[in-house]
Amino acid sequence: MTAISRRGFIGGCAGAATALAAGAFLPRALSADPLGLPIGIQLYTVGSDMQKDAPATVKQIAAIGYKEVETAGFGSLKTAKELRKVFDDNGLKCPSAHVSFDLKNLQPAFDDANSLGCTYATASVARMMLLPPMDLASAPADQRSKMIASIMAPMTEDDCKKLADAMNTVGAAAKSNGLMFASHNHTEQFSPVEGKTAFDYLISHTDASSVAFEIDCGWISVAGHTPEEFINRYPGRVKMLHVKDFKAWDKGAAAGGPTSPQGMEIGQGVVDYKKIFADVKGKGIQHVFVEQEGPYSRMPAMQAAKVDYEYLHSLS
Repeated sequence: MTAISRRGFIGGCAGAATALAAGAFLPRALSADPLGLPIGIQLYTVGSDMQKDAPATVKQIAAIGYKEVETAGFGSLKTAKELRKVFDDNGLKCPSAHVSFDLKNLQPAFDDANSLGCTYATASVARMMLLPPMDLASAPADQRSKMIASIMAPMTEDDCKKLADAMNTVGAAAKSNGLMFASHNHTEQFSPVEGKTAFDYLISHTDASSVAFEIDCGWISVAGHTPEEFINRYPGRVKMLHVKDFKAWDKGAAAGGPTSPQGMEIGQGVVDYKKIFADVKGKGIQHVFVEQEGPYSRMPAMQAAKVDYEYLHSLS
């Protein structure tokens, strides 16, 4: 499995400018982790480092203090089993993997997730399951822009019906493989559908026993909603959170396009995580993953991952 294709258009992995001293951004007093859960990281955050040297990158992640990881491909390694060994060697758990789902051949995705020791086989952009396989990385720029626009366009009611059916199909297959299918959001799932949102439709039309949700707190905020809104409305359906921060964005901003907001180290942007964690505490969240978006203009990605960890570790 190669790196998940949506990663190429959602955020940058470009080289960073001269690094700033991490200590300038770190709270001095450290206390409990948010929600009483170990802090995890979506390895997309350090994707360029993973591509260069996955074992060395994972070792650095563990040294920072992260206890859990979520994958987005294997980086410089070739198989899930190889990556699992690296996780085991560094004392890291991998409860969720972002994998590519081919509706005509789902087994490879489940085999990879099981090899990694996952509970959840997760779609980074569930809508892509409905589209023919595409290689965004190698597509010409104009074609890539059109592909991105189609994937990130606001969802219609017909889109929702088709996707909910696909999610139920994948969920049932995942369940038979000892896994739970999960879906991660961007902004496209918060378009109006049936008087609510596409996200409401997907939750209310999928099987709770085999389909779960991973709310991206950053993108849901950009879309004008809050994690607790849906966690309260659909108890038990949201199992994981992605934690990311942004600079202030313009009204109407969306993922994957010219209006996409710029990523920031957590606690340095405008997303209020103290409130988010207070509002969702005790409501069934099982895993929390840092996932910073680019550009890494203030410091390299690995240093940003440390800043992110220390900020979250400072929250009581």
